[in-house]
Amino acid sequence: MTATNTNKQPVFVDRPLIARAKITNQIVGTPNDLNVQGGQNPALVVDMDANLSSDNNSGGIIDAIRIVRDNYSNVSQQDYVINASTSGDNISLVSGQVVYVEDSTVLTRVPESGVGYYTFTGSVIYEGPNTAITFSGLSTATTSGFSYNSLAQTTLPMVTFVCYHTRGTSVPIPADGDYTVLFSKTVPLNSGSVDCSDVMPELLAPIPAAGNTAGLGPATPLKERGINLQRGDRLYVGVLQQGVYNNTSGYIPGAHVIAQGGYY
Repeated sequence: MTATNTNKQPVFVDRPLIARAKITNQIVGTPNDLNVQGGQNPALVVDMDANLSSDNNSGGIIDAIRIVRDNYSNVSQQDYVINASTSGDNISLVSGQVVYVEDSTVLTRVPESGVGYYTFTGSVIYEGPNTAITFSGLSTATTSGFSYNSLAQTTLPMVTFVCYHTRGTSVPIPADGDYTVLFSKTVPLNSGSVDCSDVMPELLAPIPAAGNTAGLGPATPLKERGINLQRGDRLYVGVLQQGVYNNTSGYIPGAHVIAQGGYY
C-alpha cells in the first residue's frame, strides 16, 4: 500500500469510481469466437493505472456495469395498430401519435410507404375509421400529414458485447493473449439497455450481501458479483462481430458502457 492509503476491510473503498465508453466500430471476435482477433481494438472502459503513474491507487472494484443503446425504438409507443382484428375501428389522432400499419390489405387506400409506423404530423385532429385514412409518408407526398418509419428503423436488433481483462500492459496484443474474456452480454431485441451483474464473476472477499437464496444448499455462502481489479489492470469492451446489424462495421447507432465501483 502507498503512504496515502489507509488500512481498510474489503467492504470499503476510498473513492467512488464511474467510467464510461461509447462503443460503435470497436468490433471483436468472429461469429464463433469471443477472443480479440488481430487488428481489433476493443474500447477501454476502466483503467486501474496500467501505466503505474499514480501513487494514490491500490486497485479497486467494479460492482456494476450497464450497457445502454444510443438509439431508441418507438415500437412500444404505438398508439394504434391496424390489422384484420382492428379493421374499421374508429380512432382519433392528434399530432405526434403513431399508427402501426401491420396489415395494409385492410385499408381502402394502399399506404404509400407500405407496412410500418406512421406518425401523424397534421395540425387538425383526425377522427374516423382507421381503414379510411390515406397514409402518406414519402418525402414527396405529405398531403395526409404522416411521417414514416420502416420496421428496420424502429426495431432494435439483438447485439452482443464482450468484456475483457488485461494486466501489466497498456498496449495489449491480441495474438499474445493479453485480452482475457470475462463475460459476454446480449442486449435483447427492442431492449434499450441491459445490466451485466448476472454474468460478472462472483466475489470471494467476504462482504455484506442480500439477495435470493433459492436453490442454495445448507451453509452455502451468498456471494455478490463484481470484478476486483489490481493496480495495473484494465477493462475493455467491444461489440461482437455477429449478425447483420453488428457486422464488420460494428454497431453503428452506438451504445454506452457505464461501469461503477470504487478505488481501494
